[in-house]
Amino acid sequence: MTRLTFALGLIVTVAMIVLTAFPPPILDRARDAVFDGYQRTEPRAYDPQAPVHIIDIDEASLEEYGQWPWPRSYLAELTDRLFDHGAAAIGYDVLFPEPDRTSPDLIVDSWARFTDGIPPVLPDLGIEPHDDRFAASIAGRPVVLSVAGGQEGEVPQPMAGFAVTGDTPNTLTQYPASVGNLPQLTEAASGLGTISLGRNVDGITRTVPMVSDIGGVLVPSLSAELLRVWYGAGGHVLKTTEASGEVSGGTIAATAMQTGEAIFPLEPDGRIRLHYAGFQPDRMTPVGEVLEADGIDPDLAARLEGRMVLVGSSAQGLFDIRTTPLDGQIAGVTLHAEIIEQIIARSFLSRPDWMRGLEILIVALAGLALSIFNRLERPVIGLAAALAFGGGSVVGGILAFMQLGLLYNPLMAVLTTVLVYLPGTTLGYLAKERARRSIRERFARFLPPPLIAEIEKNPAAALTPEGAERDLTVMFVDMRGFSTVTEGMPPDRVVTLVNTFLSAVAETLVDHGATIDKFMGDAVMAFWNAPIERPDHAAAALGALHAINDAAEQANFALTSQGLPRVNLGVGLNTGPASVGLMGSRDRLSYTCIGDSVTLAARLEGLTRIYGTRNCVGPMSVAACPDHLLAVTLDLIAVKGFANAVEVSTVLPRMASGAEDFATALGTARAAYIARDWSGAEAGFLAVAKVKIPYCNTALLAQLYLDRVAGHRQNPPPQDWAGEFVALTKR
Repeated sequence: MTRLTFALGLIVTVAMIVLTAFPPPILDRARDAVFDGYQRTEPRAYDPQAPVHIIDIDEASLEEYGQWPWPRSYLAELTDRLFDHGAAAIGYDVLFPEPDRTSPDLIVDSWARFTDGIPPVLPDLGIEPHDDRFAASIAGRPVVLSVAGGQEGEVPQPMAGFAVTGDTPNTLTQYPASVGNLPQLTEAASGLGTISLGRNVDGITRTVPMVSDIGGVLVPSLSAELLRVWYGAGGHVLKTTEASGEVSGGTIAATAMQTGEAIFPLEPDGRIRLHYAGFQPDRMTPVGEVLEADGIDPDLAARLEGRMVLVGSSAQGLFDIRTTPLDGQIAGVTLHAEIIEQIIARSFLSRPDWMRGLEILIVALAGLALSIFNRLERPVIGLAAALAFGGGSVVGGILAFMQLGLLYNPLMAVLTTVLVYLPGTTLGYLAKERARRSIRERFARFLPPPLIAEIEKNPAAALTPEGAERDLTVMFVDMRGFSTVTEGMPPDRVVTLVNTFLSAVAETLVDHGATIDKFMGDAVMAFWNAPIERPDHAAAALGALHAINDAAEQANFALTSQGLPRVNLGVGLNTGPASVGLMGSRDRLSYTCIGDSVTLAARLEGLTRIYGTRNCVGPMSVAACPDHLLAVTLDLIAVKGFANAVEVSTVLPRMASGAEDFATALGTARAAYIARDWSGAEAGFLAVAKVKIPYCNTALLAQLYLDRVAGHRQNPPPQDWAGEFVALTKR
């Protein structure tokens, strides 16, 4: 199952990498929603001193001065008054493509149209045509008019050219023609700029073209052209990837634009990404205040002095209403003001070419790391990693926006952590539950049926925590070097190794009348003489020793056939009084035994490592040794936690090759050792090392005593020493 979760994690990761590199439209919209959230969280700070102001043709003005379009004489008067109040430059977010029909020279034609009879003739009133008056009001002044890209019309001739560093990008917003203004108005203006803002598919304006290709001619936006006129610059500079050395997938793309002193970054398609401050009442003045001013209004002059002035409309009927991340409905002219403000304040938002590569890298690292943790079955570490990648991406994205103006999309990293971690953890949990049920079912047969029968006879007594006191023979069987053998092994292989080995051992123990107490990781504990008493419990346990060796060999054969390593074992066996019964809480009871004799059995198992033997047996168990077995005394030792020394033996089949020779040689060497005949002891233990018998490392045992002899030569033991050794560790 761990392989399945790992493979699933890798598949999800690859899928998320592909979606990050080539996002479908729905993910693009989700990304835009994230970026909109950034702007709502931390809008651009509005500066009341910004050198731009809006004159708003609002609903009240239309009600006062009549429906749109107004006579151009009104606009001429408006232009004069704006400059009189100190405006540095004016930009009209309005088109003037047709003659003013309210002009005296055209009004008669309007009256005569669709009427019978002789058209009226007006006397010469001496009133200048409105269009001529408007043209005169803007002539020689820093006024920028607008054009709008379209399918039909004329190709505009901009007032200032573009210097392009490299070839012109073919990624710019393109129109075959444009809707412009009357020729006399265009000739009188100081600049022309596009007012085609464009929209995203969801209707929210996030970017605006700063330069457009209209019929092969590069035309700046109204905001860029107004900046140029305000700065008094001669033209614009468009910087591209071809000149800057940047990489853009082999396509020439825009990178930045310079207008006068202002340099601002562009998207590859020549658009600027708006950093919105949102609607600000102080940014706008109703046009009625200008037209109704009596002379120079000091308050109005304070708002307009030295500023760029944009003239546009917030009236619903003029259909120049936009939606932004911060405002549901706002006048389109406000977007031009927002652009100028952020350029002057140098508060830009950018999404560099390398940002998508960074997002792909984080998705890959998150998916790979979580897949590995799922494979290792480390859900807690995996959760920490998921929170680090997901939460870190969200926090990092917010900080990058707030501190650097960078747009990082954390969405794919968050989705990756969720889609890799949750299914992987769920599958891992289900697999563990299935494994636990399997293990419980497998090892339930190792509980002897007499135990159940004993509980059924007297359940009230069996379920009490007091239990019973009786002599038990307790055995601990441990898998030698388990940590070393399993280091770096996959979890499923570890489970196979443990289950194969301990199953073979446990079955053998049950066959020889043992009660399986518990499995402790790589070890098993069993005992005899409970719950059903048997007088030969010690002999039965001793008889199981050789069978356990055979079971271990069979288990090792099965392991090696599966490509798993061999496992050695160590056995500790001891007989003595102990308390036995169902112990624990009433909700969780375990049939077990406790007592000093049980502890000693565990200590004896640990001593097998020191003496190099397969088993270490306590004296009360040795007393019941049957004739076909040979008990060889290894040492007199005071084990950790016990004050009195006990005789420790190893039990071998009497017919085993070299068993008698080993017993004789070790007995002779130990006799010299106890008699403090160090030279004789050294010779004796050297002879022990030469004896070869199964299940005992005689060289290790001999070296143990030789090291002690060397120590005793330097520091002789006390007078009452009887050969005992004090163990300072449990193992």
